[in-house]
Amino acid sequence: MKIELRRVSYSAALSQETAAFSADIWIDGELAFHACNQGTGGADFYHRVGRWTEAEVDAWLKANRPPHLLGGDLACDHDLEIEVSDLLARNVEGARLKRLLRTNLVTIEKDRILQYPLRKRPLAIVARAVRATNPDAVIVNDAGDEAFARALDVLLASRR
Repeated sequence: MKIELRRVSYSAALSQETAAFSADIWIDGELAFHACNQGTGGADFYHRVGRWTEAEVDAWLKANRPPHLLGGDLACDHDLEIEVSDLLARNVEGARLKRLLRTNLVTIEKDRILQYPLRKRPLAIVARAVRATNPDAVIVNDAGDEAFARALDVLLASRR
C-alpha cells in the first residue's frame, strides 16, 4: 500500500499545538481521504472518498510499519494519523529545503546538513571553496534527486 499526500496546504501561523493543514490522501494511486487539522490540538479529521476505510488502513499500517517511538521505551502502533504526520513533516521540510537551495549552498557533511550563504556570489565559487576545505562534502544543490532525498532524510532524523 503506497500512501501519499497531495494538494497539501500547511499554515505555520495557524499551528498552535498541532500542525494546521489540509491535504488529499492517495492510496495506491487513488484518492482515499480528504484530511485536515485546525492546529488547535485536536486529532486529524478524515473524510472518506475512496474505497478504503480508516480502520482498514490502520490495520495495514499496524501490520506493515514498525511501532512509532515516542521517546524512551514508549511506543505506539503506527496508524493513519502518524503516517500523515510523517508525510506532512517530509512535505513541509522538503519545501523549506527547496527554498533554502535558492540562496544557500547546502551540503551533507558527516551526516549533518550545513548551509553556506551565497550572498550574490555564483554557486560554483562557493562550491569550489567548500570542496577545497572538505572534499567529502556532498553538495545538494547540483547533485540531483537522490542527494536531495538523502539531505531530507538527514534533516528529518535530526529533528526527532
